Amino acid sequence: MTSLTVSVAAGMIYAPAIWAQAQPAAGTPKFEVASIRLCDGRGTAGLKGGGTGGAGGGSVSPGRVSFACGSLANFVQRAYVTFVNGHRNPPWGAPPISGGPAWINSDRYKINAKAEGNASQGMMQGPMLQVLLEERFKLKIHRETREVTVYALTVAKGGLKLRRVEEGSCTPRDYAALSPSPEPGQKPFCGNGGFGRKGSLVVAEIPAISIDEFSKRLSFRLDRPVIDKTGVKGLFDFHLEFAPDIITPQFLGQPGEPSEPAGQSIFTAIQKQLGLKLELAKGPREFLVIDRAEKPSEN
Repeated sequence: MTSLTVSVAAGMIYAPAIWAQAQPAAGTPKFEVASIRLCDGRGTAGLKGGGTGGAGGGSVSPGRVSFACGSLANFVQRAYVTFVNGHRNPPWGAPPISGGPAWINSDRYKINAKAEGNASQGMMQGPMLQVLLEERFKLKIHRETREVTVYALTVAKGGLKLRRVEEGSCTPRDYAALSPSPEPGQKPFCGNGGFGRKGSLVVAEIPAISIDEFSKRLSFRLDRPVIDKTGVKGLFDFHLEFAPDIITPQFLGQPGEPSEPAGQSIFTAIQKQLGLKLELAKGPREFLVIDRAEKPSEN
């Protein structure tokens, strides 16, 4: 997230240390009892107590998890990315998953499991779920860095058009704590904003983040990763408006949206509004590769 992959070279945003673990550590606790059953349907219920994290509906409570109708790919995303180190991690920059048989995306499973004692939600959805998947699905995974086409983010000719924010003017956010708001007396969270819509346009309103962090959030929204090549440090306020297109696929097809929204493309908008520039380049990206997976016997 960031980057969102194994060793992290300078400027490589794809996989920070939090995603460096591909297999559960020795001595990771196991579920005391676990049931895995094939679903008849896909299931639509939202997961309570821990967020969806890419898997199916269900619930999480101290010492118990119930996942309703998620694919193995969903569970891998949850166990090896979102909660890989036992607590929630930000989604941007997470390594994509590749490999494995086709059924890992099509077959849906219900998982109900009980831990000894009151294991934390993060531990059950991360390291303990990893152990369960490896035992019951015979799952084998490794990490792999590949050279892919990326966007390099650089400073445009004419310089930055961003308002710098003083260090210490905001509270760094701990995503693992899942705090919806700062503690009493704390300053507002840094980067407490995101992407939304204003008519046919997409609007990014994100205060007090670094350019590197902004590049990671762009990676989560664009059709390929973004690597910060500016070398500029510090915090800035970001306001960006652009028309969605195939470069930003998740924003296409909104209700009532014209087929060709009027407005600047994201390439033009970033340059004219922020003083930055996106260019195609080659760069490393980390992948989680599924080497082996077997359908589990139901019990």
